[in-house]
Amino acid sequence: MAALSLLHLLPLFLIPITSSAAFPPSSLVLSSCAHARYPSLCIRTLSPSAARTPTALAVDAVSAAATSAQNAHSFLRHFPSPPPPAVRDCAEQLSDSSDQLARAAAEIRHLRQENSRWHLDNALTWASAALTDDDTCLDAIRRLPASTHRSVSAHVSEARRVTCNALYLVSRLADTLPHRRR
Repeated sequence: MAALSLLHLLPLFLIPITSSAAFPPSSLVLSSCAHARYPSLCIRTLSPSAARTPTALAVDAVSAAATSAQNAHSFLRHFPSPPPPAVRDCAEQLSDSSDQLARAAAEIRHLRQENSRWHLDNALTWASAALTDDDTCLDAIRRLPASTHRSVSAHVSEARRVTCNALYLVSRLADTLPHRRR
């Protein structure tokens, strides 16, 4: 009888359970993420996006990176007390990264035909600075004990990869604009 009940449940285990199944990626997400540094992460991150333009998708990517950095920061803020100095430094870097990504998103939201290049250059600068902060954080934790390093590195590396993809999408957007003549 128990075996028969389990057989009725078997089809439930065959249904894939993924967050991207609820949000199938749009063709814009698929084409935009195809050449990102981490394409499957890019698709997974941006599948919920309702963006219909590359500009809106870049905002969503940068906003997702800011959230990812903030989540990693929150993880480090709840580290057992007292956290090692490297963990405190890393948390500060992630907070800075999240702030810089929020500024990058704001710059992209301000795009207008007459000032697009200026705003996109600013967004690229902020997103690049955020990626540098993520890298600095990873450098700071290299000498932590292995168990601590693994848990911290997993969170920070995820934020770094999402930021790297966001920077790619902003750069891709910038490449569509005509360059100024100097």
